[in-house]
Amino acid sequence: MKFLFVHQNFPGQYRHLVAYLRNDPQNEVVFLTERQDRAMANVRKIVYKTARAVSRSTHHYLRQVEHAVLRGQAVARSALKLRAEGFTPDIMIGHNAWGEILYLKDVYPDVPLLGYFEFFRKPWGGCLDFDPEYPADYDARAKLRTLGSVDLLGLDTADWGQTATEWQRSQHPARYHDMISVSHEGIDTDTVKPIPEATLTVDGIALSRKDEVITYVARNLEPYRGFHTFMRALPAILK
Repeated sequence: MKFLFVHQNFPGQYRHLVAYLRNDPQNEVVFLTERQDRAMANVRKIVYKTARAVSRSTHHYLRQVEHAVLRGQAVARSALKLRAEGFTPDIMIGHNAWGEILYLKDVYPDVPLLGYFEFFRKPWGGCLDFDPEYPADYDARAKLRTLGSVDLLGLDTADWGQTATEWQRSQHPARYHDMISVSHEGIDTDTVKPIPEATLTVDGIALSRKDEVITYVARNLEPYRGFHTFMRALPAILK
């Protein structure tokens, strides 16, 4: 089969799926991405570039939407080149959040598109109302409602969707629930597994599985990822 993947942060959530598919010599895997570093054997990675930066004169509600349109345009142009080369995938699989899949069906209208719908950006609840310490103002809600247009366009474009958990699906408008399958991203238990004899030395202190260790893991240290809650809890935890 011929697979066309799209994710600006190669390989993103598709790492394990692509690793599995590339091992079959009968599969051809093409991956469109914005990320220039990293590579995977037996995967043709194509780096796309947006035509320009987001305009400073763009209304601030629309700047992230414009960036999504620019990404979608760049992906579509790369797909047009692939089509001109004679490449027609059997399926297209891509993450919707950054607008990358918005115009793929206009290049390959007869090829099924599976969209990854990780999180629906809505103006009430979700990422704006999780902590009363950070109340949202009118502009924040209006901006997020506008950004949700990218999610809605993707839902209308894709033939089917998937997300990782029931909660993530529940954040999308109810009318779309029947077209979004819940499929956990999985855990590589060959790599992530208990090692009874493992130790870690931090500031001269050796830790093992006999010790009680509390960890906080996040890509960015910000309220959105609960960092402030973790820091507030530390005095009580340490006590």
